[in-house]
Amino acid sequence: MSAYSIAALLVAAIVILSSHQAQAAIARADFSNAAHPGKCVLSQNSVMSPGESGKAPNHPCAGITCLGDGRVQFRTCQAVAPPKGCKLRDFVDTNRNYPECCERTYDCSKHI
Repeated sequence: MSAYSIAALLVAAIVILSSHQAQAAIARADFSNAAHPGKCVLSQNSVMSPGESGKAPNHPCAGITCLGDGRVQFRTCQAVAPPKGCKLRDFVDTNRNYPECCERTYDCSKHI
């Protein structure tokens, strides 16, 4: 594991543990590509400019922001406990943009 990866995990852990409230997971990664200097290259068809945000590819509901120089920040939905006696189920609509797609359904049909 690279020093950059370890530092990113440490920062994410500090952010999560620094508050008693539910937090979203945050991770950073390098998506640089010499063919697109300064930009974040997620795939051949997905190139982001610094400051640009959107929904992360290949994930039902996560956000991504291009920080520049190929560095990106991923954000997931906040951890939310279901109402008492209910189970957390799927996202309501994964076609929504992040963070609107974070809305979840609950199964309260059985006493848990």
